[in-house]
Amino acid sequence: MNDHKLPELARALNNEEMRSLFSLHLARYTGRPEGPFSGREIRQLRHLVLKHTPGKRCVIQYWLELDGSSRQERRVIGKMYRFNRGEKIFANLRALWNAVHSPNHRETVFGMPQPLAYLSELGMIIQDVVPGRQLSRFTTEHYLPQAVRRVARNLATLHGLAVSVSEKKDLTDHIKKYCHPGPEVLGEVCPELRPLVESILNGLAAADKTLQTAPVCPVHGDLGLSQIFVGDDRAFFIDFDGFCLSHAALDLSNFLVALKVHFELQSGALAEAFLQTYLESQSPEKLAGLRIYHALTYLRRAMICFRWKTAPEWRQQVRQLLERSNAALQAGST
Repeated sequence: MNDHKLPELARALNNEEMRSLFSLHLARYTGRPEGPFSGREIRQLRHLVLKHTPGKRCVIQYWLELDGSSRQERRVIGKMYRFNRGEKIFANLRALWNAVHSPNHRETVFGMPQPLAYLSELGMIIQDVVPGRQLSRFTTEHYLPQAVRRVARNLATLHGLAVSVSEKKDLTDHIKKYCHPGPEVLGEVCPELRPLVESILNGLAAADKTLQTAPVCPVHGDLGLSQIFVGDDRAFFIDFDGFCLSHAALDLSNFLVALKVHFELQSGALAEAFLQTYLESQSPEKLAGLRIYHALTYLRRAMICFRWKTAPEWRQQVRQLLERSNAALQAGST
């Protein structure tokens, strides 16, 4: 597998090469004698590519066979990024992990993968595998209300953490990041949709001013069903690439729209259970701008549909998503 923007990818897929690198980095994990790799030799290693986005990143699962008093296999995730982008993401992960596990937060429980190491040679983050089932793989046969309540508790915890976040982003920043190649491009390619696109952009621009005084907090930034795992007693979030300081409504809207799209008929009851549980430990002020971010979420989905054009009826799908975005704006700003 070759990727000129990930020049070390071939090395990351070489089992013997990675066994040596893991042995070097993880044997001194956190420098503590009670660390999971302390005094352990990595006898064998094998891998599986979970996701490869050419030119951007590659996610690889590694199985490490450890030697010690008894043999044991451990799984970790390696996330490789271009241009050393992983270094900044790893710093955010460590800050988040340390905020949760500091002496001041002994009672705080937040589900996330533990960041283990950053391999600068590869531009790769190494982190633990979280337990549970991916929420995107749940069906109506699973007990969904219990699952979304666990998600709500984990999200409320994240939004209440005192953690140092290097980036603060507003609505304009999110449009630029998540609506590639840009709504204006959509309007140029599909002139019949231009009035609708312009209405949404004007509405978002006006709404953005109302959010200037809304409270901000640490947010996941890209919370969908695939980024959530639900275990026996709590939920876990992964993929903190979009972690920043912003409005809680960004995460809330991403999740609520994902529920509506994925679970359809059950989504109303699930959304009610989710918000009710979230508000048990978070202030209603965190819901500020919820409809605005609903509009952004549907606009983003319209842009994804436009970008990939995988369905024959993609123009109709884009229009429907844009109409939902515009309807959210028309419904009000909260």
